[in-house]
Amino acid sequence: MFCTDRNTIKYPFIFSMALALVLVFGSAACASTYYSSWKDYSEANNITSYTWNDVMDAMEENLNAAADDYAAGDSSAALSKVSDVKNSYWGTSGMKVEMQQKLTGSSKRAVEADFKNLNHSIQNGDSSDDVATNVDVLIADLRLAANKLDGVEVEVDVIEETETEATALFNEKYYPTWAEYTAAAGMSEAVSKWNDVADAMSEVFRTAKARMADGDTEGAYNCINDGYYGYYETTGYERNTMGYISGARKSEVELQFSMAKTAAKDGDNDEFIKQTDILRTMIRTDANKLDGVDENGEATGTRSAGMATFIACFSILLREGIEAILVVGAIIAYMIKTAGSVSEEEKKKRVRPVYAGAVLGILLSFVSAWLLNQLKLANSASQEVIEGVTALIAVVVLFWVSNWMVSKSETEAWDAYIKSKVGEAQEKGSSFALAFTAFLAVYREGAEVILFYQPLLSGDNMNMVWAGFIVGAICLVFIYIAITYMSVRLPLKPFFMAMSILMAVMSIAFLGSGIKELIEGDVIPMTSPPWVAWIPSNSLLELLGIYPCVQTIVPQIILTIITIATFVYWIRRNNQLKKQAASA
Repeated sequence: MFCTDRNTIKYPFIFSMALALVLVFGSAACASTYYSSWKDYSEANNITSYTWNDVMDAMEENLNAAADDYAAGDSSAALSKVSDVKNSYWGTSGMKVEMQQKLTGSSKRAVEADFKNLNHSIQNGDSSDDVATNVDVLIADLRLAANKLDGVEVEVDVIEETETEATALFNEKYYPTWAEYTAAAGMSEAVSKWNDVADAMSEVFRTAKARMADGDTEGAYNCINDGYYGYYETTGYERNTMGYISGARKSEVELQFSMAKTAAKDGDNDEFIKQTDILRTMIRTDANKLDGVDENGEATGTRSAGMATFIACFSILLREGIEAILVVGAIIAYMIKTAGSVSEEEKKKRVRPVYAGAVLGILLSFVSAWLLNQLKLANSASQEVIEGVTALIAVVVLFWVSNWMVSKSETEAWDAYIKSKVGEAQEKGSSFALAFTAFLAVYREGAEVILFYQPLLSGDNMNMVWAGFIVGAICLVFIYIAITYMSVRLPLKPFFMAMSILMAVMSIAFLGSGIKELIEGDVIPMTSPPWVAWIPSNSLLELLGIYPCVQTIVPQIILTIITIATFVYWIRRNNQLKKQAASA
């Protein structure tokens, strides 16, 4: 019934095998198609609009192909592919420029260092595993940058909750403050291990999630506040994080507290659990760093208690002091510069109001810190509000002084014209404004330093506390002398412009930090959508008061636009006055 002719069977069989081979090898050829540039890749795949993660997908494919080439013994092909990724993908796609403009310089430098390390590894004939490791590091850094640029939320590896000695105590009763918890546990309030604080805070957060699950949004919100004001600030956790890790990390944690509180206000249980777990993970991670242990509790040998205290005291004073020194030093230099050829006694007379304002700021810093403690307002929302309001007042004064200085950037050309228009009352008013600016700068930073030092003074390692303070104070003296010395020796017009720009930048920075304090004080809510969430945390952005939240960024953008507009106005006006003076 069936045909058994061998040819009938043979030819279809050969044809089928040939077709299968064509399909297999054809598919392999298509899969292995290599595109040496993003332009070729996007055209071949009909990509007209793309995200940075699309570019990253192509780069990852080519980098893995480079690792395969090297493993197969073709190091020249591997080097060629790495070069293509760096120059014809990362470079020509615009991702490199975008990273430079929107991310920190360290992000771009890290990727460049990764490319360099990978090239050296291939050229030196390292093992395939070493080359593959370098490829993985480069891919990870590029992917992180792509996620930040695209505003993609990166999942945080949440540390798992575990039961500790604090768990048993909190099962019996809830402790809203570290003082109450240590009394119940029979411990000293002076912190010996930061993981002890993290244990108690984990239980506070566990309680918060339980209350949120029961529909008690207010109770959950209050628990997060207890974690911040009752533990994070009062134990010195905040100060040590700022001193030993970084000020940027401290701000990152503070804003995460605000994210958790915002989720509680919104009544979103899933979002609240997510933000609270991220917060708990950050607290535990920092506790390990401060204690000098890894995630398993094993000593890393990277920290000693005395050195950590010294670094904290030194860096806190230096960081807060530099902001005040920048303002006061610039004002003093301005007063000396504009004094002209008057006697030394006259110069001293002119700068006295500024020094008086700075000294008054120091004295009132101590008074304010004492009052906050007496009124039980230290380490509370009221303290954050006071600091925020002071910063915003400083913004107004700094902005005014900045405009006042830039308006005189052509003083040498039209000094006579200005003198005919500005009376003695104006000069006195200007001196008062400058003195008031110095007062605000010193007062704002001084009170914060004193409150930061209080928990450190109540602990061990007192000698390291004073060592950090003395070394920091000496550094500030040298910084002040350098700013004043160099500023006075600048030519007149560049000096005026430099000082006015400095004041403008400081006003924008104070605006951001002032609003952040109001966010922490529960006066203003916080939102961090993807278009600002990519903003990283680092020391420079912390100094400039730039944070990944709408409430700080938008006002800073508006103030920047206003500042540029006023600068353009004054520069044009100065040019007109210069022409009038020349014609006169």
